Amino acid sequence: MGTKKTAISAAAGLAALLLATACSGGSDDDGGGSGGEKAQPRPLISESQARKVLERYVETNNEANADLDRKALGEVEGGALYQQSQAQYRQFPTYGKKYQKLYKKPFHYRADEAEYYIPARGDWYMVDAPVEGPGYDEGDRSLLVFERAGGGVWKNVASVGIQGRVPEVARGDGGLPTALPADAEVGATALDGLDDAVNDLYLSGGKKAGKVLADSEVRKNMVKDHTTRRDWIRPEHDGYFETEFESENRKWDDAYKPAFPDVYALRTADGGALAVFNSYDARVDFATRPGFHIIPGDATGLYVKEKEPPGVREYYAVQNAAHVPDGGKVEQLGGEVEMIGAS
Repeated sequence: MGTKKTAISAAAGLAALLLATACSGGSDDDGGGSGGEKAQPRPLISESQARKVLERYVETNNEANADLDRKALGEVEGGALYQQSQAQYRQFPTYGKKYQKLYKKPFHYRADEAEYYIPARGDWYMVDAPVEGPGYDEGDRSLLVFERAGGGVWKNVASVGIQGRVPEVARGDGGLPTALPADAEVGATALDGLDDAVNDLYLSGGKKAGKVLADSEVRKNMVKDHTTRRDWIRPEHDGYFETEFESENRKWDDAYKPAFPDVYALRTADGGALAVFNSYDARVDFATRPGFHIIPGDATGLYVKEKEPPGVREYYAVQNAAHVPDGGKVEQLGGEVEMIGAS
């Protein structure tokens, strides 16, 4: 995660995650009770272990950033986050010199001040952590998701810079949060449909599925990408070129189809949910008349073989955080956007 990411523009950082030390899964009854009393559930990983995971993550991520070491990063990072990070490493030569220098400077999560949301069941947990480093402002925080991979290794699969206040997470037996299934419905909102709502902000400006999303800076930034999509076209070329956003379809290159349509959600005290989820969209710039072509930008040109193709499709992976209330519109808390390829 390196330098600070914005709510909508191509991200500037990398986030990796940590290897977990030995951990034990939670259980409603591990035989530890006496006299017929039911044992309290245990978290998937203790908070002290989770703190070590976070600290190790920061160390490994900073080392990987300094050397642009994909292999090292892959040992502590997975999912859509690693997909974004690999794209950043590949596109690094196209970054300006000043930004390249900034990118390799270390950042830190303040592990002792972080809030750890560790359920008793499942294979993931969330962390709300203060972050500091190049490009970050005082008070900046990120919502992270750690997921257990093969061999019991915990990897960071999501990192979203959050705006505003994270809703209070409900605590059940043993003071532990409750993880919700990805296909759960909270009020009138299906958690696995949140990606369609975000995509609609790009596709229609939020006039369709995006209506469920409340006004926020995150929403405004995403809608702006829709409303300004044609600004690159000169007045004299109007009618010769066009730009549109789209969701996955048969024209998408197989290498960039949504690989991690994941949803991670915790029950909140107000009966809603705190959700971290991924969405995928594409921006298509194309000529509308014969004889005209598109000239790919530096980063896009890394993926597109033709120097002057009739059209270019850029693929984006977006990591999102949102508060889904039991009633009313969904509040977007953050969105991290990265171009992961083009064709």
